Formats: sequence, C-alpha cells, structure tokens
Amino acid sequence: MKEINIDQQKYERILQAALKQFATYGYQKANTDEIARDAGVSKGLIFHYFGKKQVLYERTISRVIDFLIEQSSDLFTKQYTDLVEVVVVSTRYKIKLEQEYPDYIHLLIAAYAQKYSLPNEIQEKLAQYMDENMEIVHQLLTGIIEQLPIKKEIVQQDVIQLVLGIFNQVSVESLQFLKAHPEVTEVKQMQFLAERAEIYMGILQTGFLENKAEEK
Repeated sequence: MKEINIDQQKYERILQAALKQFATYGYQKANTDEIARDAGVSKGLIFHYFGKKQVLYERTISRVIDFLIEQSSDLFTKQYTDLVEVVVVSTRYKIKLEQEYPDYIHLLIAAYAQKYSLPNEIQEKLAQYMDENMEIVHQLLTGIIEQLPIKKEIVQQDVIQLVLGIFNQVSVESLQFLKAHPEVTEVKQMQFLAERAEIYMGILQTGFLENKAEEK
C-alpha cells in the first residue's frame, strides 16, 4: 500500500474542524463539506488522508478520549480521605473541562447518545473509556468508603452507586447551565455547582429526615 504524505498542519486543521462538526451534529449528520470548508482544505484531501467519514470520526473521538484521560490523570492519582472532598474536587474539575473544552465534552455526550448506531470500532473505544474511568472511580470511592463508619445494615456497593449518582447529577446540571448560559466564561461563575455537590453529599451522609425522640 502506497504511503500517504501528510501535511501535519492541514491534518490538524481537519481534526479540529471535524471535532466541531461531530460535537455539534453527531456522527450521522456531520457534513464533510463543512469540515473541509472550516479546515480550509478540499474535501478530496479529507478522504485522501482518512479514506472515509468513519475513520475521520474514529480518529477524532480517539484523540478526544486520549486527551481527556491525560487531563484526568492528576485527579485520579491524588489521595483523598473524605467523600465530600472527592465529589467537590471532581465537580470543579468537570466544570473546568466543560468550560475550557466544550466540544470535547459535547462530542462524547453525542457519541454516547447514539452509541448503538455508531460503527463497532467506535462503540468499543467508548466502552473501554467508560469502563476504565468507572473502574478508577470505583477503586477511589471504595478506598474511602472502607474507612468510614457505615451502618452494618447498609451495603458498601449501594453507597458507591449513590455517590456515583451524585457525580452524574452534577454533570447533568453543569451541562444544562452552560447550554442555558453561553455567556459564562469563568469557572467561578459555576462555583455554585460545586457547592451544590457538597450539599448533596452532606444530605447523603447525614440523611434528610429528622431524628425524633421516642415518645415516652
């Protein structure tokens, strides 16, 4: 097979334009004509470099996943001793990512939303990314929860699932907020989400029903 000579600058422009297009419209509706226009290259060059739309999508999402994994490395290697701390720190980190790299996050969300209509290779890449992240978070939470005085009748795994639910809820709220307020440009403008995560965790740890003294 003849080796393809690649102009690295044009290659990078194509991937950046593809990221924007796929994040906005998803895999099926993304338009290679628009990608070519935004990248300042011919449509023919895109197919010369990538062969077909599927390969371009695979390269784009693989790059996004690798980038996000690299960005997450410090978060997951830090030692935590408190559930509230890990949820709040993680929330602030996610807010920062969503704000600084919105297309990366939106591309992943769009990919998960239409996961089963995507090529098998992409489904496998997404599944691997999710599995690896869930395993890391699971280990992190397990290490903390094992040190906590949990009631004997409560199953440890149930606590982990509840904490993960809070992670997911705050992620949904942050994305909804960014969509409703595109003018937001600073992380501190979303600080209330980290505070909400802390409130959620406080309720989880202490409960929301008053302890009534037994009637005499």
